[in-house]
This record gives sequence, C-alpha cells and structure tokens, in this order.
Amino acid sequence: MAAELRCKNTFESLIYARSRVVHASAAAGLDAIDVPFLDLDDPDGMRKEAEKVRDLGFSGKGSVHPNQIAALNEVFTPSDHQISRARRIIAKFEEADTGLVVIDGKLIEKPVLRDMFRVVEIADRMEV
Repeated sequence: MAAELRCKNTFESLIYARSRVVHASAAAGLDAIDVPFLDLDDPDGMRKEAEKVRDLGFSGKGSVHPNQIAALNEVFTPSDHQISRARRIIAKFEEADTGLVVIDGKLIEKPVLRDMFRVVEIADRMEV
C-alpha cells in the first residue's frame, strides 16, 4: 500500500488506509487483520504497532517470524479483566429490561453487547 500511495511505510502515513480497511471490514461483519511488521530486530516497535492497530479496530496482525507470535497473541487476546468485564456487562443486560445499563459509573448502551459477546466467545474458545 505504501508503494502504491508513494508514502513512507509507517503507521502514521497509512492511518487513513488502515482506517478504511477497518471500516469496510466492520460494515461487512468481517475481522480485519493488519499486515506483518517487517523489522525483525525491533520487537518493541512491533508490539507498539500491534497495540495501535488493535486500538484502531483490527482483530489481529500478520506475522512473518515465529518470534513475533507470542507478543501478537498477548496484544490481541482479551485480558482476564476484559473477559470478566464482558461477562458482567452481558449479565447486567440480561437482568435489565432497557437498552442501557450503568456499570462502574459508566453508561453502557446495548450496541456494546456485540463486542462483549465477541470477547466472551474468544475466552470460551481459549477455555478461560
């Protein structure tokens, strides 16, 4: 993509393209997987970029070397806190008869449930 756009192959230069991919994937109900990080001598840089694309909405990131897999799994696997929070939110909505609930002082609307079900589905597949 960077070559086609004639831009630097950096996160910042490709943020618009990455955002478009995430939006198109979400509209189609698909997971988006980001491209691999190619600098094998920069594991910290790979982890930081993986965290950025996760926060942008990607579901994963490709890997070009087995040494990258553990860090990528850590970044894209829901934490114990995220899993327990998702289960609490789902339970709270099952008890409520409205389209929103308050948990830990935060208003949570029903559309958030899709993401909570996704987190729990991942946890169930991992048997957590």
